[in-house]
Amino acid sequence: MRRAVPSLAFVLFCFTACAAYQNLVHPPRVTLTDVQLTGASLAGADLVFRFQVDNPNRRGMVLDGIGYKLRLNGQPMLEGRHDQPIDIAAGLSTVELPMTVGYADLLRILRTIRGLAASSKPTYDLDADFRFAVPVLGSVSVPLSRRGVIPLDKVRLEL
Repeated sequence: MRRAVPSLAFVLFCFTACAAYQNLVHPPRVTLTDVQLTGASLAGADLVFRFQVDNPNRRGMVLDGIGYKLRLNGQPMLEGRHDQPIDIAAGLSTVELPMTVGYADLLRILRTIRGLAASSKPTYDLDADFRFAVPVLGSVSVPLSRRGVIPLDKVRLEL
């Protein structure tokens, strides 16, 4: 009977550990879903990058900030940080990252695009680092790299 007590304790520990494992926090996944030109001002052109954040946990978390680097045809265009905290619910959420491209950069971009062959389309490279405050895990960084072609015939402008 004395051997049954340690065995029973071990079995109870295993069940408790399995239940605790299910409550562990998992890092979110981030994907770029849309880039939109939303307007122009004296400062330059306004862009919005939309990301889908998949939080696989039962509880929400906080997006503490986003660091980003944007290149056009391999040339640096924008680099910065967006440090406004955003609450991320459990499940799918959309996060918008606004950016303003100055006119000097726009002129450089237009010259680059004009220099392309008629059959070529300009490419962009976006490197972003999403920083989440996650319960139990602390600060979690989720990197995202995306390379794509800018379809000039489908650029949306909403003023």
